[in-house]
Amino acid sequence: MTSYLYPYVQESTPLDSKKDNYILTIQHSLDGLSFVIFDTKDQKFISLKHFHFSEKNTALEDILNELQEREQWNFKDFKSVKILIDNNHNTFLPKEYYQEDMERNYLRLLNISEDFGSKADKLTNDIINVYPTPSDIDNVMKMSDNIKTYHTSSIKIESLIKEFSERIQGTRAFVNVKNNSYELTIIDDTKLVFHNYFNFNTKEDFLYFILFTFEQLKIDNETIPLYFMGLIEEKSVIVELCSRYIRNIRFFNRNNNYNYINELNSIPYYYYYILYSSVSCE
Repeated sequence: MTSYLYPYVQESTPLDSKKDNYILTIQHSLDGLSFVIFDTKDQKFISLKHFHFSEKNTALEDILNELQEREQWNFKDFKSVKILIDNNHNTFLPKEYYQEDMERNYLRLLNISEDFGSKADKLTNDIINVYPTPSDIDNVMKMSDNIKTYHTSSIKIESLIKEFSERIQGTRAFVNVKNNSYELTIIDDTKLVFHNYFNFNTKEDFLYFILFTFEQLKIDNETIPLYFMGLIEEKSVIVELCSRYIRNIRFFNRNNNYNYINELNSIPYYYYYILYSSVSCE
C-alpha cells in the first residue's frame, strides 16, 4: 500500500465490530484529512483523527481507500458517511436564480481549473451553495450507498444559524482559520450577510481584511462578537492584535448536548468545530 496519510492527531476508543450506530464524517482539504465518529446510540463522539498528506494532488479515491485499509473498517459498515469538501472555491446564489445545468458556468467565474465536478447544497433561507468537487467524486460515491457530500461552508453556516437562532438576535462574525488563509462569515439574526476567503502573510494582513469588511458593511467593531474557530491558539499574536481593535473576541465551547470520550479533553473544541457540527446538519 502506498501511504499518502501521515498521522498527526489520533484520539479514539475501540470501535464496535458492528458500526450501524455510527456516523463517520470526513473533512478533506488540500493538505490533510480529518474525521470524527459519532455514536448515535450514546450521543457521543468516540473518535477524532487528523492526517497530513505525504503527497499533494493525490486522488481522493486513493486517499479514502487507504483510510479504510489503515483504520480496518469499510464505509458500508456505518450508518452514514459524510464527506466534507474543504476548499476556498464556492459561491452562494438565491434559490430563484439557481439553475442546476448552469453549475459549471457559475464555478468558471471563480477562475478554477476545468478538471472538476460540481455540486450544490441547499441551505436554509433559500440559499444555494455551489462548489467544485474532485474529478473522481463519482468513483468515491460508488464506494457505498450511504455516502453524502457537503461543502464545509454549508455545514458551518447551517450550524451557526441553527445555534444562534435560539439566542438573542443580532449581528455576529465568525473566522475559520486555516494555514495561510481564513474564511470570514457574518450572520445577522438568521440571515447570511457575508462570506468570503482571505489569504494573509502577517497578523496585520489578518486584521486588515476583517476591519475593512466591517467598515464596508457599517459594522461596529466595538460591539460585534467575533468568534474564532479552526487552526489558531487563543493566545496567538493574531488574536492579541485583533483584540486591540475588536473588543468582543470569543471562542466556541463544546456543545453540551453531546458526550465526548476523555481523550478529546486535551483538544480545543473550536479546532474542529465544523466536523463536530456536521452531526446535526443533514
